[in-house]
Amino acid sequence: MKVLIVDDSKAIYMMVSQMLKEIGHDALWAEDGVDACNKLASEKVDLILLDWNMPNMSGPEFLEENGAENITDAPIVMMTTENKPDFIKKALQLGAVEYIMKPFTSDILQDKLELVFE
Repeated sequence: MKVLIVDDSKAIYMMVSQMLKEIGHDALWAEDGVDACNKLASEKVDLILLDWNMPNMSGPEFLEENGAENITDAPIVMMTTENKPDFIKKALQLGAVEYIMKPFTSDILQDKLELVFE
């Protein structure tokens, strides 16, 4: 499975891509929502892990753009430190299918992937 990690932190990308590799998946990196839109124009991905707070285009802005422009039909999982119920509700209303709290372990990530693809 090919997973697009959209996060402005290269350290987060490196950590999550390693977790994905260990469970047999490939990862691509986009630094923000704008970069993700550009990558998705030429790359087919099976899943998107999307940060909330990023420059240029935030996670919620990317979700809104995807809702309006149908950039991808890949399931989108928010991957963020934002844990207030209002944030979770907003992400799900905008089209995210799941929500994962940073920091997380490889086991938690694998459980979320199984939930999304059941």
